[in-house]
Amino acid sequence: WRVRRNVHSRHCDLYRGDVGRNCRGTIWTLAGDRVIGIGLGLAIYISAHISDAHLNPAVTLAFAIVRYRVFSWKKIPIYVTAQMLGGFFAAAIMYGFYHGAVESFEDNLGLERGSNGSERTAMIFGEYFPNPAAFVAEAFFIEAWGTAVLVFVIFSLTDSHNTTVGSGNNKVVVPILIGLTLSFLVSMYGPLTQGGYNPARDFGPRLFAALVGWGRIAIPGPRNGFWLYIIAPLIGGPIGGALHDLGVANITRLKRFVKPAKQF
Repeated sequence: WRVRRNVHSRHCDLYRGDVGRNCRGTIWTLAGDRVIGIGLGLAIYISAHISDAHLNPAVTLAFAIVRYRVFSWKKIPIYVTAQMLGGFFAAAIMYGFYHGAVESFEDNLGLERGSNGSERTAMIFGEYFPNPAAFVAEAFFIEAWGTAVLVFVIFSLTDSHNTTVGSGNNKVVVPILIGLTLSFLVSMYGPLTQGGYNPARDFGPRLFAALVGWGRIAIPGPRNGFWLYIIAPLIGGPIGGALHDLGVANITRLKRFVKPAKQF
């Protein structure tokens, strides 16, 4: 049941991203960013009581490395499998709804699916960095950095010592804040890399796209960059988690035991 709920929640999270994404991949609207954040928040509300809302392999890996006392490494294979399946099936359902519109868009622009230029429609499924200002190194850093920020916020909001967002199990505002964080990151860096920050968000739908005609445009991509959206988040996520739990969290906890010096 836990795995099935993870698949369903991942589906919800991925579906919001696909629908909210601009097909052209260069124009990002505030409305689209809001859809992305709202979708993530809803997915967290749906699955938090079953699987702790593990919707992102980068977050799952960060918990296994940094919070290994409360999250077992043994859960990684089954969680990541559920996340990837959720992404794949979300893409399949979305394509079932929108395939006519996608084909019409391709016809209007004279795009041949699977050939150069068809990444304009492949962007519905996976992330790309077509912006000429974003080279491989820059795109890698942006994805790692964005994921680190996202995971840092998640670790901060789920820290039992952080009572500013509620205490115990009464942190009902946390999913909203996590969704807002993702919306902010996508609005900031989406024009450069489309704002992935989640290997399951990218690879599951990308694999589906490869199977329904986009082929090499989906994998490995026109700039051979599909791996970037897997590796960069998996590096950035644990870094963000470690920066919080081993850095900021320790400092704030230490302050509770140190009396402030008297001012004269």
